[in-house]
Amino acid sequence: MKRLLWLCCLAWLAGPLALAQQVWIEGQVQEAGSGAPLPGANVVLPATQQGTTTGPDGTFRLGPVAPGRYVLQVSFVGFQTLAETVDVGTAPVRLTLALSPVLLEADEVVVTGTRQSEKLLDAPVTIETITAADLTRTGGGTFLSALAGLKGIDFVDAGINAQGISARGFNSQFNTRMLAMTDGRMAQLPGTGLPQGNFLPTAPLDVKAIEVVVGPASALYGPNAHTGVVNVITKDPWDEAGVSLAARTGERSLIDVTGRAAGTAGAFGWKVTGQYLEADDFEPSREEGLHDYGTSIYEGDVLRDLDGYHIRSAKLEGFLYYRLGAWQAQGGAGYSTNDNFGLTNNGRNHIRGWEVLYQTVQVSHPHWYAQFTHTKNDAGKTYQLNAVVQAAAAQVAAGVPLEQVDLDALRRASMFVDRGALLDGEVQYRHDLPFLQGRVVTGLQMRRYRPDSDGTFLADAGGEDLSATEVGGYAQLDLRLVPDRLRLVTAARLDGHSNYSTQFSPKAALVYTALPGHNVRVGYNRAFKSPTILENYLFIPIRRFDLAPGYYVNAFGNRDGYVIKDPAGQVVSRVDGLEPEQVDALELGYKGAFGSRAFVDVVGYYSWYRNFISPLTLVADGFTQIAYEADGTTPVVAPASDAAFNGLLTYLNFGRAQVAGLDAGLTLYPSPYVTLSGSVSLISLRSFTEAAGQTELPLNVPETKLKGNVTVRNVGLQGYFVSLSARYQSAYRFVSGYWNSETLLPDGEVPARTVLDLTLGYKVPRTGLDLTLSISNLLDEAGYDALGAPVRGRFVWFGLTYHLPGLRF
Repeated sequence: MKRLLWLCCLAWLAGPLALAQQVWIEGQVQEAGSGAPLPGANVVLPATQQGTTTGPDGTFRLGPVAPGRYVLQVSFVGFQTLAETVDVGTAPVRLTLALSPVLLEADEVVVTGTRQSEKLLDAPVTIETITAADLTRTGGGTFLSALAGLKGIDFVDAGINAQGISARGFNSQFNTRMLAMTDGRMAQLPGTGLPQGNFLPTAPLDVKAIEVVVGPASALYGPNAHTGVVNVITKDPWDEAGVSLAARTGERSLIDVTGRAAGTAGAFGWKVTGQYLEADDFEPSREEGLHDYGTSIYEGDVLRDLDGYHIRSAKLEGFLYYRLGAWQAQGGAGYSTNDNFGLTNNGRNHIRGWEVLYQTVQVSHPHWYAQFTHTKNDAGKTYQLNAVVQAAAAQVAAGVPLEQVDLDALRRASMFVDRGALLDGEVQYRHDLPFLQGRVVTGLQMRRYRPDSDGTFLADAGGEDLSATEVGGYAQLDLRLVPDRLRLVTAARLDGHSNYSTQFSPKAALVYTALPGHNVRVGYNRAFKSPTILENYLFIPIRRFDLAPGYYVNAFGNRDGYVIKDPAGQVVSRVDGLEPEQVDALELGYKGAFGSRAFVDVVGYYSWYRNFISPLTLVADGFTQIAYEADGTTPVVAPASDAAFNGLLTYLNFGRAQVAGLDAGLTLYPSPYVTLSGSVSLISLRSFTEAAGQTELPLNVPETKLKGNVTVRNVGLQGYFVSLSARYQSAYRFVSGYWNSETLLPDGEVPARTVLDLTLGYKVPRTGLDLTLSISNLLDEAGYDALGAPVRGRFVWFGLTYHLPGLRF
């Protein structure tokens, strides 16, 4: 009994004695060279899963830890991660840790190109990146404005909260050739197949990076990764813990408030983000006459009883995380609601209360990845703004004063329902091979589209099920055929579609390292674009005052095809039902890092298109051509004398086209304080096979784009930056439904334009406070990026961002 009592006393004393042997690790994290403190840097001991974040003066305190040898990891966005070996004894450890900025673009780590981590320099495809540091130096209306400066990207700025991108030609007002993702999950609108864009529930403070694969990418991402992939990557709580608050105000009554809170408790983590934005958007020009839709009434005249061009956006996201060894599980949900204005092939929509809601779960491991996401949207009170203009014009033509027109009734008549849903799931396995430093990535993916328009813009008025399912499997093999010299990356994917035959998407790339830091690559890719729900089942009658008074055109999808006859009943032409579009592309590229002073990225490509899917195109005018269903006996338009539906707009496969292009970029780092970058992009339609009465298919993008940026920081004063960006695009033809530059513009082309943007920022020392001044379109250039977008004038705003590190327990 006495022995047991002594053992208990020793055990009771052992706890305090053990704690007395544990010590704290303290220190400061600084920027290498300048010695400036880095607040908000992450300091982690992986062996104990302990972590903390540096305070406003860059200091940290981590522990307590038992004596021993540890690896301390320090990371901060925009800087190289530091792994420091620390010997812990019985005395407190005090460290000064210096992080070097990631100055050289080639050193950035990307994941989207081959679905595995690699340096940008080594990627076998063309990837453009936007880092969180880049976002802080970019102005504009939203964080998507940062995409404007990317090499090879066609950027459209259609308003404060309306930006879009495309690549390698054939843009339209409804562009579904570039796949949008967030953290590897689909970020598309279920009914239309369009990217969520500014409907995305992610707040700008939570964006870690944006990676854009430029060029065909179906071998790893499936249908509709036709000209590339945009992947928004967010921060987890271990990337950045603490509270961040940002506020902007400026011209056009801008109010924008954003918040992010994240924390960790051992193996658990959480984050909550939100944003609210409102402003008076840019108005289309009344004098230019593009937004009267062939009538005597200007678009803004039918907004008099609303808030005019006032826009609003609200976003909210929340996630929980759990780590168990090398495994990480996370689950979360996001919601956004938007009042905005959106371009369509027929004119513009007034977006009112459009909601996007998603729920997602994800499990990841060095060898495994799985995710399942459910996305749903609701169009709210969104209506066709152009339809209201034309309906009001018809009443005015009948003698009703515009002031007496019941605009609310016209909006209800032009309102459409969109309660579509999208199910997106994927399982992936990655494994290192025992030969040639090989690695294999393989996976299965499923997408289920469940549209619901209640017959307001799709052909589902009678409750017809228009659902579509895509199931695909892919495998990628990455081999170093000659160590440090020759790399082969090859992949293939099979996709089954509920409406179409099996699609095969191969790719292969050889990367030759001529000298360390200098890689030459040659690659081949095939990609498919499956017709979207909208392209198959669109069902909208459209009044076209620009063609004839009282004239209607049916805008119908093309699932089964049409027969076009003359008034005498003779067959003029046949329009086959849509088939998937295919592109085969060859690329020759070079990436070179010249020490730490320069990075060059050049790629030339040649693409062969088959079954190219057109924009919405007039195939029957209702006078000289009458459209019938595929059976050739059921008319889909009535004779002109009927004054009902007299024409047909639809989508069709054009045949073949060949496109050549070149994208070249140069980034210079003359000193740690100055960055210079510039790019040139050239594209040309080399040939086009005439089909369906079309004599030529326009590229719908500028053939020449020039972009440049100069950023200066910390010269003579710590914590500030000045960033000046410029972009030029040549004049170009644009045809997309109603928006036809040849008929709407005097010169038949969207005019060339040059835009300058200026952003200034200052990090107030030891406060966690950042100040930003943004002036986009500095010279107030009176132009637009795409036909139908309003003239985007000068826009100035001032912002404050406050970071409170911590929230680790």
